[in-house]
Amino acid sequence: MADLEILIGQVWSPDVRSLAEEAWRCYNAGAVRACIATTWTAVTADIITKLVRLADGGDTKAVAFCDRLVNAQQQGLTQEGVRAMQQIENGLLGEAEQFELIDSIGLRELQRVREDRNLCVHPSLRTLDDVYEPRPEVARGHLAVALTTLLTHPPVQGRKILEEFHTYICDPYFIASAPHIQAVFFDRVRSAARGNIIKVAAKHALLELDPAGRMPAIEHADRMAAALDAFAQRDRELVRTALAQLTDRFQRLVSAAQLRAMVRLGVHDYFWDSLEQSVVPRLEALLCGRIPKGELEPLPGEIAMGIALVRSRFAREHLPTLEERFGGLPWIQRIMVLTAAPPDPYFATAVLTTLQDVSTFRYGEAAGDLLVQHAAFLDTSDVISALDHWCANKQCRQASDMPRIAVDFYRATKHLGRARVSAFKKFLIDVRGFEGEDSYYSYLDLEEALRADGLIEG
Repeated sequence: MADLEILIGQVWSPDVRSLAEEAWRCYNAGAVRACIATTWTAVTADIITKLVRLADGGDTKAVAFCDRLVNAQQQGLTQEGVRAMQQIENGLLGEAEQFELIDSIGLRELQRVREDRNLCVHPSLRTLDDVYEPRPEVARGHLAVALTTLLTHPPVQGRKILEEFHTYICDPYFIASAPHIQAVFFDRVRSAARGNIIKVAAKHALLELDPAGRMPAIEHADRMAAALDAFAQRDRELVRTALAQLTDRFQRLVSAAQLRAMVRLGVHDYFWDSLEQSVVPRLEALLCGRIPKGELEPLPGEIAMGIALVRSRFAREHLPTLEERFGGLPWIQRIMVLTAAPPDPYFATAVLTTLQDVSTFRYGEAAGDLLVQHAAFLDTSDVISALDHWCANKQCRQASDMPRIAVDFYRATKHLGRARVSAFKKFLIDVRGFEGEDSYYSYLDLEEALRADGLIEG
């Protein structure tokens, strides 16, 4: 029963919500006929209110409906006025289906509510002098149907919500906020429209279709992939099915487009589950084949982002040579991969190794920045190893920005508390053994940070 009370609280219109609350009170009081009749009243009020809202929004067909409604209302309680309003109410469910407020299944369910309402308020419809006596569970079921099929959904048509989704994705100020995307384009959308939105997101994310020239197709696909992941958090199977329907078209894409799609979606299980197995070796070859660059040159950006998929266990399971490819990269290319991906626990060990391997000051700073970004995934022993590698490698120790990065790293490991303090104190002693007390590379700022925290006296 609490579930229905929650749904009643989600009815979008306050006026309709009051009718739903009245129906609920009738049910709880045992007034079953009154519950069914009031439920139907809420349905008619909801449809009329929504069509008026659509008319206010400029829908020409809804404007025509409103003109008929106003004409009937102006006639008042005359026979002509009542007859005109009855004609309008008799066609409301058809109007709701036409305007995509309900689908064909919802139409059928609400027709049953209307029929039972007629039996409740017109007892003469029952033959043999029997009075229609609906069971309480029938009344409760009708109220549940009305709420889930119609009353809790805002006045937005299927085509219109799809247009709004396209506009949202193409907005110059687009922000990939999963809670917002879920609330506006999933939670408050009818199931049929929801499925269409997910199909559109899958199609654009996977195939990089042109968004009618509104923005570059590749950037548009990236945004659609973010929306698709938000939807997957609500219904992974629906997303998986939508992608699986596109697998033939994906197989016919050129290599560069396939690579970009894999980079875009490859961290997710639903991408790999939707693919034909025959295409997976090709994807693996794109990432793990010969790299057309010298080993001390940066990787091509898309190759680096593709290899960065190694952080996903789903990608590792489907591309068994990917982990070996990443582990065998020279340090400069390893930095490119680490820089191309968001911080991830999988990369923590690689970051520590990179501090040891870099052989230029510029990339020493890059390794230091990566260390700070991954600090949340490190334990005390990792911090000790990182600082030891840092101190022993001149290209890290004497890179100009590293004294500042050392302070950032100290603060980023705050979650380890005092357990990491001895490692930083030892680091200061060790670097000064190389550089001397008065050198710029004696890391005076780190000493001041420790002193400010009361960890160094004097």
